[in-house]
Amino acid sequence: MKIIIIGNCGSGKSTLAKQIATQLDYPLLQLDSLWHQTNYSADAKKWFIQKQINFMQQNNWIIEGNYQSTMNLRLRQADTIVWLKINKFRAIWRIIKRSILFRINNKTRPEMPNQFSEHFDYEYWKFLKFVLSYDEKKVFELIKANRTNQSDLVIVKKQADKEKIVNLIKIEDEVV
Repeated sequence: MKIIIIGNCGSGKSTLAKQIATQLDYPLLQLDSLWHQTNYSADAKKWFIQKQINFMQQNNWIIEGNYQSTMNLRLRQADTIVWLKINKFRAIWRIIKRSILFRINNKTRPEMPNQFSEHFDYEYWKFLKFVLSYDEKKVFELIKANRTNQSDLVIVKKQADKEKIVNLIKIEDEVV
């Protein structure tokens, strides 16, 4: 099974992806951990794309992250698309909270490369503005245009739904 987990920043993609990967014993690719290793150049983007293509050669995988410019690659191969849709202001709150916790202890975000650091500067505030402008309609159009007829789309709007997904995977895993 090939699973992608998408959603606005701060929606809980990383946490859910880790839970599912542990449950299924699937390899997990967290796109933030890749992208933030780079210098964000045009060459870095080519490398980023190639890393995803190479990872998707496996039979089973989970990829977590948005990166809309490369989302079509993942959508075309995914059997299951999990889309976390939470309130934008809740996402902002979660981002600020995780940023503070990360500054106190960088082990709180193990998916981030060692050289990654967050600064509460102009770029950070631009990032929060980006989160507020997250365009669900654009994401839905990307999904419609690129998913296969066989892929399932699961929309998650609350924490209880995330727990249901993890529990469903546990049940299916036990049946197999």
